[in-house]
Parts: sequence; C-alpha cells; structure tokens
Amino acid sequence: MAPCLDVYIRLPRVDRGLVEDFLEAHVQGWRESAAWLSDAAAEILEAGLSGVPSGETLYAPSRRLRRSDELDFVMVAFPRDEGVVVGVSVDLEPGEDAAMTSAEEWLARLLEQFGATQGFVQAEEPPPLTEAEWHAEMTRALASRSLG
Repeated sequence: MAPCLDVYIRLPRVDRGLVEDFLEAHVQGWRESAAWLSDAAAEILEAGLSGVPSGETLYAPSRRLRRSDELDFVMVAFPRDEGVVVGVSVDLEPGEDAAMTSAEEWLARLLEQFGATQGFVQAEEPPPLTEAEWHAEMTRALASRSLG
C-alpha cells in the first residue's frame, strides 16, 4: 500500500449525529464490524458514540468507502480523555503536490462539516488519543508545513 497523508479534526465532545452522518456518507455498512479493520468495531462505535473514552481507533479501508477513488481510509478515534477525532487518508499517488492539495481540501471540508476549530494534515500516522497528544501533533504538523 502506498504512503498516505492523514487529515484529522478533533471535537472536544462527541456529537453523535454529526459523526453518524459523516460515517453514513463515507463508509458502506459502517454500523457493522465488517466495515472496519476490527472485529470489535460495533461495540467500540456504540461506546464511543455514547461518549465513553476508550483510546480506540477504527479504520475503514477503501473497499468499504463510498469514495474509494479519493481516499484510502476513513478513521474515527475515541480518545482516552474525551471527544472524538475524525480523519481520512489521502493516497500520495500519483503525486505529492496533488495529494497535499486534496488533503487540504479534505481538511477544509471536515472543519466546515463538523464546525471544528482544530485540524491538521500529516504524513501517515495514527490519530492522537489525548488532548495533549493532539496539541503536540498539531504543533508539529503546522511547524513542518511552515518549513516546507
């Protein structure tokens, strides 16, 4: 599998309706564990969407995505402290500039859709699972963009 750019936004509190709408739009059969790379996905989703922190991240692969031509994965993470992190992976093929443009468009789309105030694009990495990790990763991602 080719490297990706990951796009993440974080909400300080789980908004079940917003997350469900996003998953419905992007992941076929998202309520079923088979849609995710985890056998326990249905239970993780139910707990996470109910606001239970877990430190769990779920990945829906491209074969389950409604827009598989644009994305490699859709991710949803339920941090260990609170909130929710939603993300997508954009393939670096056919070129890094095009992928960065697409990733930035996805970031703008996610920020608007969720009404989020924080988000970033980074090289393929799992999402931050605490607020402190979030701020450290966001700072690192912003610093690397300003240097590049």
